[in-house]
Amino acid sequence: MKRHRVNRVNIAILAGVIWVAMSGIAAGAETFSLYVENDGGVVKPLYRTDRHYSAGDEVVFTHQPDVNLLKDYSRWNGFGKDDGEVNTAVGYFAGQNLYTPDNIDNPAERARHDMQYAGWAYWGIFAQRASDNQMEELKLNMGLIGPIAQGAWTQDLVHKLMGAGQATGWDTQLGDEFHTDLTWLRRQRVSEQFFKRTENFDTHLEYGATVGTLHRNAEAGIVFRYGLNLPNDFGPGRLEAPASACISKPAETQSAYIFTRIGGRLVEYDRFLSGLTTEPAVGVLQAGIAYRYKSFEVSYSQTFMTREYKEQANTDSYGAVNMTYRF
Repeated sequence: MKRHRVNRVNIAILAGVIWVAMSGIAAGAETFSLYVENDGGVVKPLYRTDRHYSAGDEVVFTHQPDVNLLKDYSRWNGFGKDDGEVNTAVGYFAGQNLYTPDNIDNPAERARHDMQYAGWAYWGIFAQRASDNQMEELKLNMGLIGPIAQGAWTQDLVHKLMGAGQATGWDTQLGDEFHTDLTWLRRQRVSEQFFKRTENFDTHLEYGATVGTLHRNAEAGIVFRYGLNLPNDFGPGRLEAPASACISKPAETQSAYIFTRIGGRLVEYDRFLSGLTTEPAVGVLQAGIAYRYKSFEVSYSQTFMTREYKEQANTDSYGAVNMTYRF
């Protein structure tokens, strides 16, 4: 796709997202979130790698507009019929991800078959609905990969600031392409026998699927939380699955807890693994800690993944810092 065509698509869709956002912006209960993921020494100090999924940064704004479309969505398909009041929220997000091969500053040691360099600049919109015991999200993600995403510029800037070695090979990155994904995700509380919910412990199941031109996969997992004054939400969010914005009032008490997420995904297609033999199943383990005081919440975690493709020499992991402020 030629760059001028990509730019026209970019501007048209971004204008549409902004129009939707401004049409309901007068409602209350807004939140602003920042998600930062990186496999380098800043957020993963014990084992820095700088390879494969190397970094991701995303900003998210959510609110709860009073519009008929959301009211219809809140009860569509019988959601929450026997589970109390259903709340809804809309979110808008923008971010950038970086993907690189291993040994970015030493091509001579790089494996023959490895990930290609790629930047992904994206934006989108999502709708959430939540009752007491379940939450559902529908997210549309649109964006650009290739030189137009400015991945090389971002990595060079960060490495200069951190005094790290410069990456070699961005001139071979994936070309300019427009992509879009649609993701559906459901989270629900478990309160049976061993998993019975208490003031200090709860369990959530989550499952969903993504279809699009960039990713096609299905995922499932289970999240355990243990701590003090657990908030009445569905656990900490992550860059690819923002936290619930449906219950967004500031907390009256402090909350602190540790959490563990065990899950996996079945992969049918991943554009960033082009030219490699994709593993059909990838396991994921995330462990972290979260703290919430009134309007502010922060969490830190590390995520460990099994191999994503058969030529991969070592498994990967990354650290994440997430911050949310509720207005």
